[in-house]
Amino acid sequence: MYRSAELKKREKLLSEILQLLEKMAVQIRYRALPLGDLFIELQGGVFMDEVLKNSDSNWRNSWNKAVSQFTELDDGDRELLISIGNSLGGSDAAGQTAMLELNRELLSARLKTASETAAKKGAMYRSVGVMVGLGLAVMVI
Repeated sequence: MYRSAELKKREKLLSEILQLLEKMAVQIRYRALPLGDLFIELQGGVFMDEVLKNSDSNWRNSWNKAVSQFTELDDGDRELLISIGNSLGGSDAAGQTAMLELNRELLSARLKTASETAAKKGAMYRSVGVMVGLGLAVMVI
């Protein structure tokens, strides 16, 4: 059951980060906020709250520290998110919105894969968990 829940948590987290990237692109395009102000403006989700919790003078480091805190992410997720964090604030507004658009598409593909994995493997993990539980119950009786 734990493994099934981890797969669902990954799917939910990637979905939240995807929405966060969309909001960031809009904020950068129309308001051109500095990174610190942008992150504070977008607080409220699990991921952004972790970024703000790890905040220091370097917002990119805060982003990368937050990425490392989520154990449900796989290595490909972490690599993509760290790449996004390292690119934030590194160019003008047009460059950042283009970078966010590209990474939103990449993250959408990872989210689709995570959803499919959660559906397939999640059902398997739950079934195996129930079967092992029933087997143990029979052994105890």
